[in-house]
Amino acid sequence: MEQPHQATKSDEIDIVELLQKIWQDRILVLIMIGIFATIGIIYALSSTNVYSATTTFIPKGQSSGTGSSLSGLASLAGINLGSVSGSDSEIPPSMYPMILNSIPFQKKILALSVVPKGQKTLFKEHLKSQMNFEDSNSLSLLSSLKKYTLGLPALVKGKLFKKMNALPSYVEIPTIKRFNYEDEQLSAYLKEMIKINVNEKEGFITITYKDQDPHSAAIIALNIQTLLQEEIINFKIKNSQELLTFTESLKDEKKMFFEALQDELAIFRDQHQNISSGLFENKLSRLESELAIARSVYEELAKQVEQARIQVRKDTPIFTIIDPVVIPNQRISPKRTLIVVIYSFVGLIIGLAYALLKEPIKHLANSITSTDADKGINP
Repeated sequence: MEQPHQATKSDEIDIVELLQKIWQDRILVLIMIGIFATIGIIYALSSTNVYSATTTFIPKGQSSGTGSSLSGLASLAGINLGSVSGSDSEIPPSMYPMILNSIPFQKKILALSVVPKGQKTLFKEHLKSQMNFEDSNSLSLLSSLKKYTLGLPALVKGKLFKKMNALPSYVEIPTIKRFNYEDEQLSAYLKEMIKINVNEKEGFITITYKDQDPHSAAIIALNIQTLLQEEIINFKIKNSQELLTFTESLKDEKKMFFEALQDELAIFRDQHQNISSGLFENKLSRLESELAIARSVYEELAKQVEQARIQVRKDTPIFTIIDPVVIPNQRISPKRTLIVVIYSFVGLIIGLAYALLKEPIKHLANSITSTDADKGINP
C-alpha cells in the first residue's frame, strides 16, 4: 500500500534542492547577468536616437450637415454610413493609408527637401544616408549578428538581385510608373517610418513620422500632411474643377467671338455713315441681332463661370488642425533602460538554466557512456 505513495513522492520537485543548486552556482549566475547586462548597455548606448513628429487634423466638407448627423447616429448602433451618405467624389478616410503608400505620393515625398544638421538636402538622399548608417553601425552588436547570421540569406539575395534580376531596357511610357531597386528599398523603408491612424468614428486623422533627426521628422510630417490634404482636395473638387475649366474656356471663346462682332459692326457703321438704303438697314439689323445673341451667350457663360467657381469653393474641404506639428525634443527609441533589463533577464535565465541542468546533463552523459562501455565489454 505504501509503494504508490513513495512513487508519487519521488516524482515531486524538491524546491529546496533546486534553490541549493542555484545558490551553489550563484557566482556563475551573477556573471551571466553581468555579461548580458554589459552587452545590453553597449547595444543601448550604440543605438541611434529616433524622434517622432505627429499631427492630427479633421477634414470637413461644406455639405456634410445632414449626412454627418445620420452617420453619427448610425455609428452609435455600429453601422458605418460613410460610403453611402457622402457624395461620389468623396474619398473615404479608410483609403488615406492607400494614398500614402501609393507610388505617386511616395515619389512626391522623396522629392521633398529637408535640413538635417543645418544642411539642405533632398529627402531621398537623407533617407539613403539613414539606411546606410543603420547597415554600417558596427557598434550595434545584435544588429550585426542578426545581419550576418539570420539575415545572411536576405543579404546575399539583395546583393545578387541587381545582377540576377536586373531590369531590362524598356520604352518609357508616361502613363505607367516604374520603380528601380533602390527606389523600392527606399519605399519599403519609408512605409515603416510613416504611420497614419484613421478614427472613422470621430473623424480625425493622425499622421506620425519617425526620423533620426528631429527637424527632419517635423518637416516631413508637415509636408506629408500638406500633400495628403492636397490629394483630398484635388479628388474632391475634380468634377467641379473640370466643369469650371471647360466653362472658362468656352467663355473665353465666346468673348473673342463677341468682340469680333463688335468690331465688325463698328467698321460697318463707319464705312456706311452717309448711306441710307434697304440693303444697309438689312445688313445692320442682322449684325445687331448676331451681336445681341453673342452678348447674351457671353453673359450667360460668365454667370456659369461664377457659379462654377462658387461650386469649387463649396466642394473644397476644410481641414481643422487639432494637433499641429512641433519639433520633438524627446526620443521615442531606443528605450535604453528596458533594453538593459531585458538583456539582464536573458542572462539570468541562461544562468539559472545552466545551474539547474548541469547535473542532469552530466548524469545523462555518464549513463550513455557507461551503457556504451557495457555494450563493448559484453558484445
